[in-house]
Formats: sequence, structure tokens, C-alpha cells
Amino acid sequence: MIQRVTQATLIRELQASVARMQRQLVVAQETVSSQKRLLEASDDPAAVARVNRLRGETRALTALSDNVAFGTAVLGAEDAGLEQAETIMTRAREIATQQASGLTSPVARQQAAEEVTELERSLLALGNTAVGGRYVFGGLVSGAPPFANFDDPGFAPAIAYTGPGDPFVIRSGTDQSLRLTTAGNQVFGESLLAIDNLRQTLEAGTAPVASLDEIENGAATLRAERASVGARLARAQSRDQEISGALNNVRKALGGLEDADLTIAISDLVQLQSALQATLAAGSALQTSILDYVNP
Repeated sequence: MIQRVTQATLIRELQASVARMQRQLVVAQETVSSQKRLLEASDDPAAVARVNRLRGETRALTALSDNVAFGTAVLGAEDAGLEQAETIMTRAREIATQQASGLTSPVARQQAAEEVTELERSLLALGNTAVGGRYVFGGLVSGAPPFANFDDPGFAPAIAYTGPGDPFVIRSGTDQSLRLTTAGNQVFGESLLAIDNLRQTLEAGTAPVASLDEIENGAATLRAERASVGARLARAQSRDQEISGALNNVRKALGGLEDADLTIAISDLVQLQSALQATLAAGSALQTSILDYVNP
């Protein structure tokens, strides 16, 4: 009687051992398949807490990276627009210098006014530069362009800008921000007035002597803004590198907590499979011995 109870106990322990190894085998198979070490919160509560914190940092850094990438695109578009605007002002200065000569006829000045008209149209178009449908010299608003069209009824350069006066600012860090825009009238206002005055003076056949200083003042404002944009663009690029570095570090830390060592995981799986097979073989032998005992 005692012998039979001992055999029954062995069978129950064997069954419990088989069930345990089967559960471990399922986990090992999932680990190899997913290549993740943490499959459930109960696997390692402390590690899961760290993973959740790192995931939060990843989301925050990714959002900052997106902000800075957008800012870089906007500032790049501003720089390109300002470069073209400087070229326009250089040409306007050349025309003004040529037409200020007392040897130039009124007819020649009127003909030159036609080119200046196109320069004015081009400057207005640059003021309406957009990225993704948002005007970079208009506070990044969308919809109606911030600068009026030269051919609009009642056009006047002094009131051509109707965009917002406040700059557009992005968050580039936990306690850092970056200004992206300057109101278009502050950037192009002097240049538009200078070119418009040059155009009207030439249309009247008059020597544009006063336009030379006006054009230079407008060009100086453009140069100053371009220098400011360049500094902000360099800052954005630097922040992009910093954020990318921080994001890579967080992702490495996250991978160290979440990712399984595939070589070890496969080795564990093979060992569990072998152990299970050996246990099942032992169980088969044990059941045979019991039958031998019951039916001698």
C-alpha cells in the first residue's frame, strides 16, 4: 500500500514538472519569435517600469525632433527667399545707379521702369514664400497670402502686408524655444517702398537719385534678417544633432531592457525541449514500472 502511494506521488510530481516545463517552453518560443525579453508586466515589474519611462522619453524626444525638423525646413526656405531678395535689390541698385546719370533720357528711364515693375512683383512673390501651404514670412499662417498682389486694385507697398505681427515659435527643448519667423513687413517693408519709389520715379522720367539710399537701407535690412535666420538655422541644426544623440541613447537603453539575446534564447529553448523530452521519457518508464507492480 505504501509503495503504491509513493508511485502515485511520483506521477503527480512528474505531471506538475511536465506542465511547468510546457509553460516555460511556450514562453521560450514566444521570446525567440518576438525577440523580446519582456512579454508581460509580471516578467520583471521593475524593468517594465523603466521601459515605460524610456518610452515616454522616446515620444517626447521624437516630438522635439519633429519640431526642429519643421523649423529647419522653414528657416531654410526663409534663407533661400532672402538670398533671392538680396539679388533683386542688387539689380535694383544697378538700375538706379545707371538711371541716375544726367546723360540718361526720360524715355530710357521709363523703359527701365518696366524691369523694376517685375522686380517689385518678384519681391512680393518672395514675401509670399510658403512651406507646406504655410507662409514663412507671414507667421506660418495658411490661406490668404500675407502680401497683396502688385496688380490688386489700390495696391500700396506701405499696406501690402496683412499678415500677423507675432512671430511663430517652436519648442526645441524642455526649457528651450526657437523663433522661426519675423513679420513680413519688418523684413520686406523698406525694400518694397524703395523699389516702388524707384519704379514711380522712373515712370515719371526723373533721375532716381534718392532711390540709391533707400535701396541700400532696404538691402541692409534684408542682410540683417538673413544673418539672423542663418544663426537660428545653425541653432536648429545643432539641436537636431543633440536630440538625435539623446534619442539614440534612449533607444539603446530601451533595447537593452526589452530585447532578448537571440543566441541565449534559442539555447534556452533547445534545453527546455530536451528536458521536456527526457521528462516525458522518464514518465513513460515510470508508468510501465507501475503496471509491472500492479500486474506481476
